[in-house]
Amino acid sequence: MVLVWLLMLGFAGAKEKVHPQVLRFSGIVQIDEAQRVSVLGTFGPGEFFESLHAVDSDHGRTFLNDGGQVRFFPDRMKITLRMLGPVATDGRSIPSKKLDHYLMRGLQFKVKWKRGMKLRDVREFRLFTPSESSFMDLENSGLPIDGWTYEMVVADAQVPITDHLILYIFSPENKLIARMSAYL
Repeated sequence: MVLVWLLMLGFAGAKEKVHPQVLRFSGIVQIDEAQRVSVLGTFGPGEFFESLHAVDSDHGRTFLNDGGQVRFFPDRMKITLRMLGPVATDGRSIPSKKLDHYLMRGLQFKVKWKRGMKLRDVREFRLFTPSESSFMDLENSGLPIDGWTYEMVVADAQVPITDHLILYIFSPENKLIARMSAYL
């Protein structure tokens, strides 16, 4: 199993911390014995994160935006996940090879909310039909690289902004291949 942590850009500074427009995560995931992919993803909507910032005080961390204190995530959020590859062990792409269509189309996803050590189900999770496409690989002179895009919707009400969203990726045979955590 590969553990991939959310890389969130921002949160620079001492007391007040500024966020990017969406949460971003990335990593290299071994999707089967012979193939690795580069995973790039966002969790949004971007408007929610535009003016969101954290303020640390003696009473803990508070999240604010232009409208005041923010306590909950929006009731409906979107995950866009791109898997590009295959990639070599050093993370560089192998543009002459294609990803296995059966494997990529058969990937399964599951999400849970995490608070402390407790996990709980998301009220509604929906995966849309994945799409295959080629992307330009700037590391290899702009040669095309195989890629898949997965779009998902997470719907839940009154989820505290301090909770983590855990995304699991399973093989078509239901084998856990990655776990990603999104949090502020």
